Amino acid sequence: MATFPVSAVEVFGRGVLKSEGVVVDKDNNVYGGGRNGVMYKVTPDGRVSELATLPAGSIPNGVAMDRNGDLVYCDLGKEAVVRLTRDGKTSIVADQVGGLHLSLPNFATYDAEGNLYVSNSSTSNINHILPELLKPSPKGALVVVRRNGKSEIVATGIYLANGTAIDPREEAVYVLESTRYDCLRIQIKKDGTFGKPEIYSKDFPAIPDGMAFDLDGNLFVTLPGKAKKEGEPPHDKILLPANQILQIDKSGKWTMMIDDPASERLDHPTNCAFGGPGLQDLYFANLEGEHFSRVHTNFRGHPLYHQR
Repeated sequence: MATFPVSAVEVFGRGVLKSEGVVVDKDNNVYGGGRNGVMYKVTPDGRVSELATLPAGSIPNGVAMDRNGDLVYCDLGKEAVVRLTRDGKTSIVADQVGGLHLSLPNFATYDAEGNLYVSNSSTSNINHILPELLKPSPKGALVVVRRNGKSEIVATGIYLANGTAIDPREEAVYVLESTRYDCLRIQIKKDGTFGKPEIYSKDFPAIPDGMAFDLDGNLFVTLPGKAKKEGEPPHDKILLPANQILQIDKSGKWTMMIDDPASERLDHPTNCAFGGPGLQDLYFANLEGEHFSRVHTNFRGHPLYHQR
């Protein structure tokens, strides 16, 4: 049973078309890029504007923010991580790390030192990824682009690496495996090296996409849809809606937080981020919707790099 009713979810920023990512700045403005190549900005009172039209061929995915207020987004079309400055200029942050081409960069997360962790879903690109939803393959990776300009591969062999998050103590980086319906934990050692990926939470009821931590170390994970399994009767879409939000405690046990099977307020929620007064509002991007969504909670989100 869900802990928040669908009626507690607010439709916010109507006019944001098919956004995969969402990030909230210190002034509680909300940003995300639509599949139409537009980066949107929504003010705290819900007014939507087009912040920038991205270069031709851009397909913005997960989005983060640096301390300058610039947006850093994963571009599936350009096969790169891209920076969008406040005056609308774009530049490549990275398109290759340690010999690994970022063919399908999915989500980027800053740590407290300004190092950028990026999931690369697969060695396939956006035009050839659908078969992996039907037949999972460990072609994903996690990389880090360090503040000093150096970069390295953190882990490989990940099943459709998707959302990433770093816990409040910065002891580990977490990565969602979309086609294995689980979440990995990778230890960040004090010497800057990394442990081996370990399953932190598993057996989700649908495909996990994005996640965010609260201050207490609980994780909140979006489940946009369920993939058609091999041998199932054909239907119109490979991805059927799930519209669920999970809450995962510090032991890795998950419970259902929101369940919206009728797509009343959530429409394939892909990423999430805390914002609002006291960081108590949890915002969701809706890949198949025309709006963000948000729910007011009784817990505080862990402030991200740009919110500190």
